[in-house]
Amino acid sequence: MKKIILFTNMDSIKKHWQNALVNFYQTLLIEEISALTDYLDANEEPLIIMLDEMSVSNIHEELSKLKAYDFVTVLVFNALPEVYHASTLLHHGIRGYENSYIDKDNLKKMLASVEKNNNWFFSSLVNFIINKYIKINNTNEPDFMPLLTEKEKEISLMIADGLTNKEIAQKERIALSTVKGHIQHIFEKANVTDRFSLALKFK
Repeated sequence: MKKIILFTNMDSIKKHWQNALVNFYQTLLIEEISALTDYLDANEEPLIIMLDEMSVSNIHEELSKLKAYDFVTVLVFNALPEVYHASTLLHHGIRGYENSYIDKDNLKKMLASVEKNNNWFFSSLVNFIINKYIKINNTNEPDFMPLLTEKEKEISLMIADGLTNKEIAQKERIALSTVKGHIQHIFEKANVTDRFSLALKFK
C-alpha cells in the first residue's frame, strides 16, 4: 500500500481525507513543517504529500523548503481555492491544486493521475493556465488529431483555447453531457488524462 503524508491541522480536513483514502493508501498525519522535514530527512522514499495551505503561515516559504526533496510529489489543497493565487504557486513544482473538500472519488482519481506523472488542477485554474501561458502552435498538428472525428477536433481545439465545458456546450449547441463524452474520447485518443496535458500537445 502506497504511503501519503497528510499535512493539516484542521480536524474536518483530516477526517475528510482519511475517510476518502482508507483501504487505498497508508496515511501518515503530520501537523508541523519541522516534523515534516525531519521525517523526510530520515526517510528518503518516494511519496505524495497532501498539503493543506490553510495549515501553514507562508505557503511560498514552505514549498521552497520542500523543493529540496526531489523524491516527493506535493499536492496543495485549500478550502477556498483562488485561481490567481494558485497560479503563483506553480513555479514551486507542485503537481496538483484542489479544493480541500474535493469529492472522495475525485480525490482518488487525482492521486491515480499524479502517480502516472500527470498534473491535476481544479478546472478554473486549468483554464487560467491555458489562457495565460499556452499559445497554440498552428503549424504543427498533434499526432493524435487524425484519430479524432471532426467534432472531436473542434472540441480539442476549444479545450486548447481554454474554453470550459459549459462554454463549449453553448458554442456547439449541444448538451453538457455530450461535451463530456466527446472529451473522454479525445483524452483516450490523445493518451492524456487532463485538459492541461491535452493543451500542452498543441504548444
